[in-house]
Amino acid sequence: MGLLSASPAQARVSATVTVSRSSVLPGESFVVTVRTGTKIKRPVVLQYRTGKTWRRIKVTTTAQGRVRVRSATTSARTYFRARVPATKVRGKKYRALATKRIVVRAVKPSVTATVRIDAFGRVRVSGTTTPRRQGRKMSLQRRDGTTWRTVIAGRAGNAAGRVDFGDVGSHAGLAGRSFRVKAGKWKGAAAVLGPAAVIPARPRPESPTPPEAPPTTEPTSEPTSEPTSEPTSEPTSEPTSEPTTEPDPSGRIAAVDFQVDDVPAGRDPCTQLIESKTDYVAGTLSVETADGTHTTVRARLRVRGNSTSTVAAKRPYKVKLDEKVALLGARANQSKDWVLLANHFDRSLLRNDVAMHNARLLDVPWAPRLDSTTLSINDAFCGVYQVGEGIEAEQGRAELGEGDTLLEVDTNDDEDPQFRTDRGLRVFLKDGDLSDPAGVRDDVQRFEDLLYAEDFPSNGYRERIDVDSFVTMYLLNEFSKNNDSAFRNSVYLVRRADGTLAMGPPWDYDSSYGRFRWYLFGIERATGWYLQRNFRDQIMADDPAWLSSWPTQLWNEPEGHYYIRLMSDPWFAERVRQRWSEVVDDLRTLPGYVDARADELAPAATANFSPVADGGAGHTVWPAPWENASSWDVFHTQPGGDPAEAWRTEVGALRSWIVARTAWMDEQLATPGD
Repeated sequence: MGLLSASPAQARVSATVTVSRSSVLPGESFVVTVRTGTKIKRPVVLQYRTGKTWRRIKVTTTAQGRVRVRSATTSARTYFRARVPATKVRGKKYRALATKRIVVRAVKPSVTATVRIDAFGRVRVSGTTTPRRQGRKMSLQRRDGTTWRTVIAGRAGNAAGRVDFGDVGSHAGLAGRSFRVKAGKWKGAAAVLGPAAVIPARPRPESPTPPEAPPTTEPTSEPTSEPTSEPTSEPTSEPTSEPTTEPDPSGRIAAVDFQVDDVPAGRDPCTQLIESKTDYVAGTLSVETADGTHTTVRARLRVRGNSTSTVAAKRPYKVKLDEKVALLGARANQSKDWVLLANHFDRSLLRNDVAMHNARLLDVPWAPRLDSTTLSINDAFCGVYQVGEGIEAEQGRAELGEGDTLLEVDTNDDEDPQFRTDRGLRVFLKDGDLSDPAGVRDDVQRFEDLLYAEDFPSNGYRERIDVDSFVTMYLLNEFSKNNDSAFRNSVYLVRRADGTLAMGPPWDYDSSYGRFRWYLFGIERATGWYLQRNFRDQIMADDPAWLSSWPTQLWNEPEGHYYIRLMSDPWFAERVRQRWSEVVDDLRTLPGYVDARADELAPAATANFSPVADGGAGHTVWPAPWENASSWDVFHTQPGGDPAEAWRTEVGALRSWIVARTAWMDEQLATPGD
C-alpha cells in the first residue's frame, strides 16, 4: 500500500512544529505535531511557554520523522517550540535542528440564542457558539417559572457553529417566555450557558417582501463575542448559513444563460460547444432570479462528472467565475467555483434537491445549496439544470480546521494524490492540508485495522471517528438507498488534524430514492436494507472472474464494507436507532417538500421534456433509444403521451417511494413500545 503521487524531496532538512488549532477554547484539547524532516531514530524535545520560562512538555525518540502530542491550555497565549538534538546514526552525523515558535491562543467562549416569528405566527429558535466548532452539541432550554428545562437536547452545530432548533411553538402560547442555549462540553472545554432571549409580546412576522428598515435596525450576521446580561426584547433575524427551512422562492435562480465567446460555425450550442473535461470554454454568464434580479459575470465552463459526463445530450458543467460572486444571494458565500448539474438520469429532476433537503433535516454540518433552473447556451434552450455549490473546501462550504484534509473515496481516475488501504479502498486527497499524505494514509489505515480487528468493537475504534457524523450519513444514505454510498464513489470524509476521521458532505444523489436497479441488491425497492448488505456474499462469493474484476473499494472484503462493520457493533446500531427516533417526524415532511418543489418546477420541467419544435429542450421522460431500461434504470412511463403528465408520474413515483421508505425504516428502527 503506497502513495501513487510522490512529493518532491526537500533540498535542506528542517524541523517544524504545527498545531491543529491556533485558536482554542479554554481547556480544549489540540494536537501539537513536530516533524524532524528525516525518518531516522533521533530524540525530540517539545517545549512550551506561557510566561517567561520555557518548560518541557515531551521528550521522546522517533524514527518516523513525526511526533504528535495532545495538549490543552487556558492561557491567553501559549508558545510551543521543538529542539531536535544532533545525533549520529550508522556513522553519519545529523546536525541539531530547532523550530520557530508558534502560538496558541485561548479565547473566551460565548453562546447566543436567536428567536424569530415566521409568517404563520410560529416561534423559531437557533443557537450560535463563538468560536464555532462543527459538531459541538447545543441544547435549547425554556424557563418554566423559576426553573430552566431542556426542551431540545444535543443537536450538533454546523460548520458555522450554528444549530437551528426549528419550530418551538406558537407565538400566542410563548409570548413573554424565555429561552436560552447551552453549548455542551467540547474536547476538554467546559459547557457554556448563554443569556436568556425573551419572546416579545408583539410579533414581528416574516414577510416574503419585508419593508425596508433603517440601517440601525439591521441585525449583524456575526454573533457578539461577549454575551449580554439580557438581550433586547425584539428578536433578531440573522441570516442563516445552513437553513433547515427553505427560503422564499423569489430569491432562487430561475434562468442561467451562457454566451460562448468564439462559436465555430455549424455547432449545436447545447451539445457541441463545451465538450472537454479539461479545457475550459470562456464566455459571459448571466443569471436571473425569480424576482427579476440579474447578475452578469465573466466565466469559463468545462464538462464535469463521471457517468453523467458521457451523456452528450445533456452534460453537467463546472463553472469557474473570473471573480468571486454570491450567485445564490444571501444563502451562500461569494465564490469563483460553482456547478451546473444536468440530472439527466433522474427524470423527476428532483432527487438531488430532495437529498440535500433530507441532509439538512438530519442536521449535517453542510449540504450543497442547489437551485433548479433553466440553462441556455448561446440562446439555445438546453433544459432544466441545478446551479449551485460544489464540494469545495472554503468558508461556508466544506469548512476545514487547520491541519484537516478533505478526502474522497472513489473508483474513478483522478489526478489528485491518492492511496489504497490494505483492503483496497481507493482514497483521494482533495483539499486542505496536503503536506503529509503518508500521515493521512496511516490514519485511515489505523481506523480500518481497528474495524476489522478480532477485538472489535471494544478496541477503541470509536475514539478514532466522529461517531455522530457516521451515524448521520448512514441514515441519509440508507434512507435514500444511494447506490454509491457503500464506500464506492463520491463518499467524502475529513481527516482531522488529530488523526480522527469524520464523514464529509453529501454529494451525487441522482440515482437514489428508487431510481436505479443495481445487480441483485433490490436497491430500487423502498423496502429492505442496502448499506447492511454484504455485496461479496450476495453475488461474488466464489467466482474468481468476478472477484478479479472488482479488486477495489472493499468489494472483495469477506466481512463487508465499513458500515457493515460499524452496524455489527450493538452500541453503534443503538446510536442509529436513537437518532432515527429524533428525526423521523422531520423526514415525514419530505413528501410535502416534493409536492412544493414540483409545483414550482412544473413549467420548466414541461419545457425540458417537450420537443424542440415546440420550444422545448427535446429530452425524454421515458427511456431514450440508447438507454437500456430493463437492467439499470427505473422508468415509470412508456414512450409517447404528454410530457407534462409523464413527468408528474415520475414525481409521483418519487413521492410514493419516500412515503414507503419512511414507513419501512420506522418499522425496523422504532424503539419497542413507541
